[in-house]
Amino acid sequence: MPSANESLSCRVSNISTARLELVAITPESLKSEQASDGRLAEILQCRVTPEWPLADWEPHVFELLLNMFVEHPEDIGWHRYILLRSGEDGRPVLIGSTGAFRWATDRSSAEVGYAIAPQFRLQGYALEAVTALIAWIEATGAVDHLVAHTFPELAGSIRILEHCGFAFDGPGAEARTIRYRKK
Repeated sequence: MPSANESLSCRVSNISTARLELVAITPESLKSEQASDGRLAEILQCRVTPEWPLADWEPHVFELLLNMFVEHPEDIGWHRYILLRSGEDGRPVLIGSTGAFRWATDRSSAEVGYAIAPQFRLQGYALEAVTALIAWIEATGAVDHLVAHTFPELAGSIRILEHCGFAFDGPGAEARTIRYRKK
């Protein structure tokens, strides 16, 4: 018999764009990614590049997301999507991730984030994924506002946020970060 998380994850729809398939992470895929056990490709039925997970992915985030799945199993489909695109051989390849984290203390807002593997950057994938994610979030009607944090030196990240309707909103929650809010 599947667990509540497994049953729920089967009901979460992927988000499709012209070039990408956004696949919701599950506790199983997240644990595999955290452990770097080599099973992520099998779980997602894709090719995983050697640079994944990205070097700047903060290890504490894995535990945070796993704990959120325990507290709010209905949030599978919010926290993180793996971005897949068709590879040269036709097999999907993992190129990045995006998500909209809802904090347990403020369910009316979500924090958007995204990351693209270096070899796939500057090809419009982040913008395509974030645009699709925001459309999905807005269609749910579940949050009142969206925010994002980035670093002031990440001009490409700022351009993506601005293109998606975000505006500068002041200092960020962590050292050296800046905050953007969707208008």
